[in-house]
Amino acid sequence: MNIVRTSTFLVTSRLGEMTSSLIYFSFVGHYIIESLGDASLAWAVVSSFTVLGIGYFSFLLVNVSRSTDISSERISSDLITSFRHAIFFGSLIIFCLLAYTLYASRLFSINNDSTQGLKLILSLSLSIPAIYIQIVIFNFFNAQTKAGHEVVYTWLFNTALIGMSVFFLTHQRSLDIFNFVFAYVIIRWIFTILAFFYLFRRIALYKQLHLFKPITKNEHINYLSKGLPLALCFGAESISFLIFSFVSKGIGGENLPAYQACLHFLSIIYMVSIGVANATGIISAKHYDTDINLFKQTYWRGIIFGLALLTPCLLACYFFKSEISLLYTSNEATRRLIESSLIISIPFLIFEYIYIVTRSTLRGIGDFWVPTLFTIFSLNIFGISTSILLLSNFEYSLRSIFLSFTTSSLLLMFFLLFRLRKILIQHVAFFDSDSRAVNPVPKKAGIVE
Repeated sequence: MNIVRTSTFLVTSRLGEMTSSLIYFSFVGHYIIESLGDASLAWAVVSSFTVLGIGYFSFLLVNVSRSTDISSERISSDLITSFRHAIFFGSLIIFCLLAYTLYASRLFSINNDSTQGLKLILSLSLSIPAIYIQIVIFNFFNAQTKAGHEVVYTWLFNTALIGMSVFFLTHQRSLDIFNFVFAYVIIRWIFTILAFFYLFRRIALYKQLHLFKPITKNEHINYLSKGLPLALCFGAESISFLIFSFVSKGIGGENLPAYQACLHFLSIIYMVSIGVANATGIISAKHYDTDINLFKQTYWRGIIFGLALLTPCLLACYFFKSEISLLYTSNEATRRLIESSLIISIPFLIFEYIYIVTRSTLRGIGDFWVPTLFTIFSLNIFGISTSILLLSNFEYSLRSIFLSFTTSSLLLMFFLLFRLRKILIQHVAFFDSDSRAVNPVPKKAGIVE
């Protein structure tokens, strides 16, 4: 089945991305411990910009997945526009961080330690344009259900990171957080350049597909207007989890480390959800304008296949919660909070999975703004409001936060399911009326009007 194969590749590549962050944190946490705080903050900032990029450049994924001719003029324009925006916005982020770092350096010139964290963020941010280019390249491949390319890239990149870590361990004199980060950035750029040349060779097969064609102002504006809602959608989701980090810190005690540990484990499961969701959105989009029944079948196959993959994860959250909590800490109070939060998160993971697949399907058929507004309302407005009510009236602990996750994801799931149903009803009605207009029903003999 095509959706199983594509989902497997996408899930494997997403888990590979999680592995690269694990290598980064594990190395710094064991061998450059004094810089762990600054390194964590730098990674968090770059990850936030990465999430925005994933959302923004999803527009290319949508257009290529729905196209029947990837060598068309429209796809060529979208691809080159994506590359130019990747370089422009990636460079703009670096410039803004550089300006702020220089300003802060003058402001805190007496104490250089105050700006070390900013300098580390700036150093790691040099990889952002490369990450954005990488996203564009593999969106192009994944939209054609050629997701195996990203799997090979991701795990070769992880192998290179492991080799880099071994090098630093055998050359202790070079073991410095800035040297480690710069080495990471260089490897990221090397792999991105190699991926770009591979893409260039592949698209050379299509004579009409050129990377260096002129792009009009209207094409840039159109791409920006379509990519912006996707960036806001992904960004809003990321910001909501960041806000709850500060809320859990405000609760005090062991709530913050328990929240971060639980969220990290849920993020691993999220990789399964997002992999299947992307595969469902890509494949279903190809059938939307040609065979609506096949579109529906693809959507429900994606839902069922993903739930089958999620089931072992959900069972682990219930039956192996003690073992999971022990992976993160030996502190008993923190472990109890992690374990109770994992149980509460079981329905949240189900609702989250269904709304992610549904939102990806809606995105695949060109519905951008309404799902984005639903996401912002449900997760940011309703979710935060619900957490405040629960913390004030139910229990002043981490459990209230994860209960708010469950309620807000349930609301968003219903919103998006209703939206998809409404669009499909309108779509079927439109094509039925169009079919009757082209092929009118013949009148019966003997009837006079």
